[in-house]
Amino acid sequence: MRTIEFDIEKRTQNSTEMKAHNSSISGGLFIALYDEDSLKLYLDKGLYGFLMKPVMTIKPSSHSRYYAILADYACSREGSDVFFFLKRKIVYGGKIYGNKDIGSFFLNGHTSPLGRKADANLFWDESIRKRYFATSEPGIFKIKKDGGNKAQPFMFQFVQNKNTGKCITSDELYFELGHYPYPLPSNSMQGMGFCTLTPGEVKTLNELIANTTSKIDFEGFGEIDKTGNETVFNSGLVSLDEDLVNEAQLEFTILSSLEPFSAFLNEDYVLCRQVPISPFKPSEMDRADICLYSINKPIKNGTIPNVLIELKKDKATKAAYNQVSRYLRWLEAITTKEEFENVSVYIIAPKIGRIHRKSVDLKYEHKIEMFSIESRMFTKLIG
Repeated sequence: MRTIEFDIEKRTQNSTEMKAHNSSISGGLFIALYDEDSLKLYLDKGLYGFLMKPVMTIKPSSHSRYYAILADYACSREGSDVFFFLKRKIVYGGKIYGNKDIGSFFLNGHTSPLGRKADANLFWDESIRKRYFATSEPGIFKIKKDGGNKAQPFMFQFVQNKNTGKCITSDELYFELGHYPYPLPSNSMQGMGFCTLTPGEVKTLNELIANTTSKIDFEGFGEIDKTGNETVFNSGLVSLDEDLVNEAQLEFTILSSLEPFSAFLNEDYVLCRQVPISPFKPSEMDRADICLYSINKPIKNGTIPNVLIELKKDKATKAAYNQVSRYLRWLEAITTKEEFENVSVYIIAPKIGRIHRKSVDLKYEHKIEMFSIESRMFTKLIG
């Protein structure tokens, strides 16, 4: 277990350096909230935890959103920007801190398999808030008296700065994003609690926030405080060789640390997940499991990924190959020839099936690589 006591003064002193390091290209998180009291609490304390059903079993069920939520957390790195969305307003939070090279979040108590494995201390407990109903279990509460149990097993923590609390209307962002003729995470997140943001969206948001004078008064609104040591996520808690509950578990494991794939994913990237890679559609837009945005060679201001990764829980077949071919067909249509040359695709799965050349679209064969986790080797088409 790795526990950390973060000094608030030191953290604030370092915020200028962190901001300068990430001022040009950085990732971001877009978090939907539903009440102003919670927004002010999180801004005042510099943290946020998604409310979810506690998982008290050894493993979550295959239908649980446990790993999908963890995959969002795993995209964060120290320096990522946090934005809150509430009632048509977008409010700036601050910059994530914790881990620089792996998922930057904290484990909060024993309400998740990961928290129990790390023997994580419960350092944040909203059960004492007036708006919730406490239970006999620490860190577990109800939103409604007769409702289901909720917990916050995972927490982001962020450094506040001069822009914390500044806000814009959502229309201001979406008018700017309207210049891009393709969907982005922030304008296609309907039904999601939070989503990852591309570097291009983060840059646009930061420019709008910097130029606004509107600000929410939040200081001193926190009705609870952190207690005890905090346990930061450690990539040693997960392994590519674990039996997979669902595809989202593989997504979380890869996003939490790209180090096992450093032989071919060896640049500095901003990480995003479930990114729409298709034209605008009324529903069911194609979404790539993982998208990586190069810090050194951004495409279209960092709104188009340099690397797309398609995952499969068991064995990747020709269906996966044809799926990524559709992604590439769309990306080729919306990029220049030079930009498209900087796009590559990987299919990653425990096993890669025998995929015959005659059964798939070969137009983008030179751009698609297939990697088997079991053999730790790339696989070629047959025939």
